[in-house]
Order: sequence, then C-alpha cells, then structure tokens
Amino acid sequence: MSNYSTKPNPHFGHRVLDPMPTREALDHFYAEQYYDLIEQGKLAVDIARANRGGEEAADQEKWLRETVHKDVIDILLEYASGKRAAEVGCGLGDLVGDMKQAGLEPLGIDLAGDAVAAVKSKGLEALEGSLDGLFQDGAIQPESLDAIVFNNVLEFTHDPADNLKIASKILKPGGVLLVRGGNDFNALQMAAVDSLGLGEWWVSPPGHINYLTFDAVEAMMHDVGVMPFHRHGEFPMELWLLLGFDYISDRTLGADCHNRRVAFERSVPTDVRRRLYKAFGQAGLGRTMVIAGRRA
Repeated sequence: MSNYSTKPNPHFGHRVLDPMPTREALDHFYAEQYYDLIEQGKLAVDIARANRGGEEAADQEKWLRETVHKDVIDILLEYASGKRAAEVGCGLGDLVGDMKQAGLEPLGIDLAGDAVAAVKSKGLEALEGSLDGLFQDGAIQPESLDAIVFNNVLEFTHDPADNLKIASKILKPGGVLLVRGGNDFNALQMAAVDSLGLGEWWVSPPGHINYLTFDAVEAMMHDVGVMPFHRHGEFPMELWLLLGFDYISDRTLGADCHNRRVAFERSVPTDVRRRLYKAFGQAGLGRTMVIAGRRA
C-alpha cells in the first residue's frame, strides 16, 4: 500500500483512501477479482475457510449462526416492520440462509455473479448487481423492503452515504437499516500502533476505501432520515495485540486469537455478551461495529 494513504472525509469525519479508485474500477474488482483473490488465500480468511468446507468451516458456520448472525437477526425480528429483508453484499449467502431459517423473507444482493449463483443453489433468492443499479433499473421498488442489512460491505462501496440514501428510499416507513462493518482508526488500534510501532495494518487497498466509525455511520443515517436506535461493538481483537499476542507481526498467531474469541463468546450467556458489547459500542470500541436505525 506504499502508493496509498488516507485522508478525512469532510462531511462525516471518517477516513477515506487517497487516491480514491473510480466507481468502475471498484465494481470490476468485486465482480471479477475479489473471489479469485480469496481462493488464492490473499483476502477474507473467513470466506476462504467457508469455501474449503469440512469440519473447520462447519464450526465457523455454527459460531456465526449462534452469535454474529443471531445478533443481527434478533434486531430485525424485534424492530423491523415486516419480514421482507435484503442483505447487500451477501457473499455465499450464509446470513441469508440463517435469516430464512429464522422466519424472515430474505433477498441476497451481490456484484459477483458466482456469489449470486452460490446463493441461488441453496434455494435462496438473490439478485446480481449493486443496490443503486438494481433500484434505478426497477428490479427493486421504492418502499418495498422491511429491512436492509449491509454486512461487512458498506466500507467497501464507493459512496457509503449514497448507498444509505438509496436504502432509505427502498425501505418501508418504519423499516430497519442495519450496518455491520469494521470500526476503523478506533482508540485500541491507535494504541497498538503507538505502543508496538505497527503500521496502520487495517488500511487495505484497492477494495477497502472507506474507514468508517460509529459516529460517521450514525451521521450518514441521520442525513437520510434514518434514526439510529442501537449500537454495539463486537470483540475488540486489538486487545490481543496490547496483551502481547502480536498477530500482525506474527501471522501464525491470528488463528489462535480468533479461536480464543470464539471460545469466549461460547462460554458466556448471550445476554451477558450483548450487554458487554453494547458497552463497547457506547465507548466507540470493538473491531466490528453494528448500528441499526429506523426510517422515520
């Protein structure tokens, strides 16, 4: 990333990649190159693990269903105005499948044709394309969805604020907009940079171009008439760095740190974990943030 740096977004305060790739280049990367790089082991270790199959993949799927996915789905079930829900950037459809099992009526959306084909092969509904493109083409109608989820995808879009604007038009009144994604340049990351002399390892072009924060996403929601009502931060992985497990300098430690996080989440009651993670959210901490709002 020697040719890249980041600069603050003048409207919402989060940092953005500099120079910024074009929208066309970004769409091409995700439609044509992203999953090839995953297969080569260069990106998204969780997706690569799922692709490999076997016992490790099955265990990851079970953990996600019991924790990350359950947290998202329970918010939708409690607060959404109905059951019709879409996941933008659905990947291979794991969350879409769990949403259907929970009684929702899910739709997957992805730029990659291979991903959409994989979702459809599971008997699930999916559309190929971008959210704004599908909306402009009439494939998705105004005020037609009860919930829209951006799961680890908003930070990779060319214009996150515009995506939320389109989402607000697609949501029915009272519909829920939920964003889950990286909580970048957070205080624990910066402490690890300062104390361990690390670089900003989370800056990862060419795909990851927006480095979002709780406050930035909530400000974007307010701008498009969506009122935030929930935030929580998932396990703050940077704690391992500050506790002496430098998984950035020694990549072999990464799997062990992840497994310790999984063991922790499986060992505490769901309500205890959720109270703790809500406290992380209020403090702006957590490697991954979850923010939900309702269209006014």
